Amino acid sequence: MRVIAAIDILNGQVVRGLSGIRESYKPLISKVTKAIAPFELIMEMREALGITDFYIADLDAILAGQKNERLYSSLVKEGIKIYLDAGSKNCADLQYLMSLNVFKVVAGLETIESIRELKFAAQMLGSRLVFSLDMKEGVPFTTREELVLKSPQSIMMEAINAGVDHLFILDLAKVGTGRGTFTDSLVAKARGQSEEIFIMAGGGIGSFQDVTSLKTSGANAVVVSSALHDGTFDRETLKLISAL
Repeated sequence: MRVIAAIDILNGQVVRGLSGIRESYKPLISKVTKAIAPFELIMEMREALGITDFYIADLDAILAGQKNERLYSSLVKEGIKIYLDAGSKNCADLQYLMSLNVFKVVAGLETIESIRELKFAAQMLGSRLVFSLDMKEGVPFTTREELVLKSPQSIMMEAINAGVDHLFILDLAKVGTGRGTFTDSLVAKARGQSEEIFIMAGGGIGSFQDVTSLKTSGANAVVVSSALHDGTFDRETLKLISAL
């Protein structure tokens, strides 16, 4: 089971995400590092926990179109595997991010213009593309008219049928709560649709049991943040998770 550390960046600092209420996000307080500058924090997390995979939600890009490109470049040079959500709206946006040599680019339901654009991106980028099924309290998190009235399962199946082979299932309302993801059933349905798809799950993971439950449902990776910074998942626990 792969462990991917989630990093939310807002106003150039790492912040603690809580329930997707972005206006209330505050600078991260961590038992792992005292840094809040993204580069220093990620380097110290790698040193302390042995993590090299980082899911970066660049809220400066998502909310204001201001990408932290120098950060991406610095991390790539250090060998960090970046899964980058920078608010991409279409295939062209995603291709641009790929030109920065990040590990994978994320098309989030929150910002992608259409399933059609997602299909173009899947054709162009293949396994370098991750589709993030963004939800809040189980409801699709999107303003796109063609998507807003659909169920998460319906959108997920459309994405898989469009050629997506890396899927991230995320309920933003659960982020930072440590109470579980409540997405096990969606993970199981995605796995039932495809044995080959790589499934990531996150938002609310707070215990080893949460991880094993997602593994049983069919997840390949967990995306975690608070459980790392509050000390719940220390280096030894991460080794156990990686061995699942």
